[in-house]
Amino acid sequence: MKKSPGSQLAALIIVILSITVTYADDFTSKFTLSTTAPYAKEAVIMKLDLVQTDHSKVMFFKFSPKKSDDYEFYRLDIKEEDAYHAAKVHYTYLIYPKRTGDITITFDLIKMVTTDEKVAYSFSGDRDNIKGLNKKDIPVDLPPLKLRVKPLPKGTLIVGDFSLKRTIKKREAKSFEPLPLTITIKGNGYPPILTSIIPNSENFILFKETPITHSVKSIQGTSSSVTYPMALSAKQSFDLPIIKLKAFNPKTEKSYDLTIPKEHFTVTKPDQGMLLDKVDSPKPLQSDWSWLGTLLGYFIVFVAGLLTAKSFKWSPRRKQKPTVDAITEEIQAVNDPKELLALLIATDAGRYINAIEKLEESLYGKKKYDLKRIKKELLQINEMDY
Repeated sequence: MKKSPGSQLAALIIVILSITVTYADDFTSKFTLSTTAPYAKEAVIMKLDLVQTDHSKVMFFKFSPKKSDDYEFYRLDIKEEDAYHAAKVHYTYLIYPKRTGDITITFDLIKMVTTDEKVAYSFSGDRDNIKGLNKKDIPVDLPPLKLRVKPLPKGTLIVGDFSLKRTIKKREAKSFEPLPLTITIKGNGYPPILTSIIPNSENFILFKETPITHSVKSIQGTSSSVTYPMALSAKQSFDLPIIKLKAFNPKTEKSYDLTIPKEHFTVTKPDQGMLLDKVDSPKPLQSDWSWLGTLLGYFIVFVAGLLTAKSFKWSPRRKQKPTVDAITEEIQAVNDPKELLALLIATDAGRYINAIEKLEESLYGKKKYDLKRIKKELLQINEMDY
């Protein structure tokens, strides 16, 4: 009976995905791959079965893929059947190819051979006198596996089946008051850890934190939830433009967009008369830090806090003069305009608004201001509060 083209193709796929090799009647190895032609960063499940065929020996195995810049690998499972003189080991690995083109996966395998007498001797000691197993380690060259990795569509940032959620705590704030924003990307595929989501802009200052990642690897691939905590700060009202993150699903072989909608933020400038207030109250400092407690719920320290860690020493119970002294010391110690900008915003954006505007213009605008002169003006403001 003549075979149909479909059955011939199925037989060919089985040959490609399953490779069995016998080694001098000692044992056999059988590789199985979920695919040999994945896309870049697409999950590939690799299984290896090692079966002892020479039953006159006691045999153990030690196996791992070799490290490479071309791929990542994670061991998902290992099962051992300790039958008498008939060892069987089953490995399962998750592999992610990291580049396109032909990739070769190589392996380290050590066959450990010993005798019943040596095994018995190694277990003859008590708990305080454990004896090492006398064995012979024999490196074995396993045949490499080859993947022909397909390229992703141009501009792809995320690989897998993911969804995006954006959370905005508030859309109105005073000048340079932080506006907390979080973006969470969740789904199945290569972990979506991006270096940047919101591009820099002259309309606002962007504060970013390290992404918070939760991933679980299984035979289905990787299930991930990555949260990006950040905050925006601006002198005046601004629009955050629509942002599209291009994604690709290898299973459906289709591209799609994860979209962050356009958003308007209203920023009000403080009353200039309030800036002449000579009363140094700890309340503004306390209110400036209050947004930290609500940012993500479980997120404690934001970027501004990293740059002004010593500000925790400024307790609201302290008297007026030590508080001003502490702020003065911080200003004197800072020699970077970005750090000084973050310090002033976190401390009291209303009191230091003139210096904040100069620093912002110097960093992100066309006009330049001398940092020493700005610091001198700040010190004069603090001296007025004594």
